[in-house]
Amino acid sequence: PMGGVGGVPGVSPRSTPVTVQDPNSMASSMRRGSVDNVGGARPPVPSPSAQQMQASAMAVQKSYAGVVGGQQQIRTGSVPGTPNDMGGGAMVPSGPSGGVVQSGMSPEKTHPRALCPLRPFKVIKERLGVEGHGAVGVQGGEGNELHCPNCVCFVCDVLASECQGWTRIGHCHAHDKDQYWKALRVFTRTEMLCNSPLLSALGCDEAACMEAHRWCVNGLLGFHRYRDGDVGPGGVITHSFLHVADVTSSAMKAIVKHLSDSKGPRATLAVLDGITSAIVVNTYCPDPAQMDSAKHKWCSSTFLAYKAILEQLEKYWVLTIAHTSSRCVPPQALAVMAERLKHLTKLASNEVDGASPQTSPVPLTHAISVCERGWTHPAMVSILEGQCTDRSFREAQTVQLARLHALEKAQRWNEAYHYSMFHGHYAKSLAYMVRANRSHDVLPMVQHRSALAQGAQCVPVCAELVQRGHADSAMRLAMFCAFGDLGKDQPAQNRLPYMQWLVERVVGQLDSSEVMTRNTYGAPNAAVETARQDAAEWARQVAPRLSEALLSPLADAPLGSLYSPATCLVERVAILCFTLTPQLSLPCAKLFSQQGDNCGACSILLARASQSDTALISWAVNELLPKVGVLAVLPAIQEWNYAGVSQAVKSSLSTALTQAGKHSEASRVQASGE
Repeated sequence: PMGGVGGVPGVSPRSTPVTVQDPNSMASSMRRGSVDNVGGARPPVPSPSAQQMQASAMAVQKSYAGVVGGQQQIRTGSVPGTPNDMGGGAMVPSGPSGGVVQSGMSPEKTHPRALCPLRPFKVIKERLGVEGHGAVGVQGGEGNELHCPNCVCFVCDVLASECQGWTRIGHCHAHDKDQYWKALRVFTRTEMLCNSPLLSALGCDEAACMEAHRWCVNGLLGFHRYRDGDVGPGGVITHSFLHVADVTSSAMKAIVKHLSDSKGPRATLAVLDGITSAIVVNTYCPDPAQMDSAKHKWCSSTFLAYKAILEQLEKYWVLTIAHTSSRCVPPQALAVMAERLKHLTKLASNEVDGASPQTSPVPLTHAISVCERGWTHPAMVSILEGQCTDRSFREAQTVQLARLHALEKAQRWNEAYHYSMFHGHYAKSLAYMVRANRSHDVLPMVQHRSALAQGAQCVPVCAELVQRGHADSAMRLAMFCAFGDLGKDQPAQNRLPYMQWLVERVVGQLDSSEVMTRNTYGAPNAAVETARQDAAEWARQVAPRLSEALLSPLADAPLGSLYSPATCLVERVAILCFTLTPQLSLPCAKLFSQQGDNCGACSILLARASQSDTALISWAVNELLPKVGVLAVLPAIQEWNYAGVSQAVKSSLSTALTQAGKHSEASRVQASGE
């Protein structure tokens, strides 16, 4: 957890090597800082032409790290807002908080307020003045609001007498040794940051604009801290990109919160615009002048972190735009957004292109595409209606996920089905098909595309069908995936998830009395025997044409049966396992036993009796027979061939048969061992 600037989490109040305050004072000041007042209370920024008209009255150098006329981005390794921003390279002398700063500058020339030779400047903890009372209410800062005719606001770069935030926002306390004021100076002097056309196009209210500006300043502040670094042992300054990553991470948390609240996409887009702008106008590159210095340590992998931030921001842009509609964001606003994103993309590309492989996508291009191709775009309408066949209209993976997320949230299942089918998400489209009340089309589609059964992709679809009241369709789909003809390339192990689902489903439908009756120690009752016989007859009829048979609802148990429909399903699943996938008899028998239906496991043993399976026999003797007794599977024991069965297993079986009074069969087992 990080400290906050102006109540905004994510901007760590870490001390830096160059500051006019002690670290504790700095952290305290940041917690009471004025970031929350950026936005609606920000003084208007003069246009470039107005700044030129004032040039004759101000001698302040505008060498602000590449910012020319408030339009260019910051692309330099040097720290913006360094002492060179002060006229003639002068600096605010370091001193304790509350200390008075004197300057030797001429009062006849324009100069920063902090270096005024006529009005002493006091370095204070607080940055905010008291509106309506100047700055005299700020402890230790009395007098900073006073200025001579040639004092210039450090933030606005205009005469103090013309600064609208002099006392209202506390600009009178600004100086070039405080990272916050340097960040606010960048924000105020850079037109694309402080005057985003997107905010007005979206119709954002004052609160949304202030939040966008707040995150923009926080992002700039993170870069200032990254460039200034943290002083460590031996005076070595470590430049950690975590300062930027912390701010971005907190901004993303705010974005996620806005995505789910009642403010809708406007507030989310405003935050995205603010933090993204702060990222793209800055550089991750170390200061070349400090690269070889023993006093500076620049962290590695900074480019990867910078690129990862851009990629994550792009995902949020895409997701937010995909959740917009013409009601909350008008088409003209989308057009402005596209142009804004193109501008941000150009700035980001200048930073990323030279260091990334050629195969890497251009930053933010996916956001532009989803913005330009809205929900009402003819191509998108055609895709959602299932009429588009031109695969060139397929969108990027990031865009696809965002679109489907938006369609799911709106419960537009039919359009989600068509969109997922168009982009090849066939397994996902099955769930949308169920939700669109087209459950009858699911099984034919899986039979047509048997690859959908691989990797347990249809297990969630079976659960979805049951949840929506289509239990019979779910059973038939699972039976096809478990026992149907899925092609020669389908590994047998891929069927196990469907067998597990079937066993859990059918055993779960047995009531407690049925479970107790079926698991009775000894020979099975007449109802179980009848159910096994009926299931075997049903399997003989449907097994040769299973795909066709499963297209129709499952037949009920014969009229007048002594067993329940649940028992009927259990025995049918057991007999299908042996009939169509005999190689999976042992795993299926184990599944029945694990679910508490040992009788179902016995059904598989009885059906498999004529085909002696060494592994199945060994498991039955060691695990199953102690629970149900030898009489439960005696017909199978009488047919077993014990070749390959271990002597220990034979001895255990012979002993159990002797205890059950089956001496002749016990002797046969012993004789097979000899």
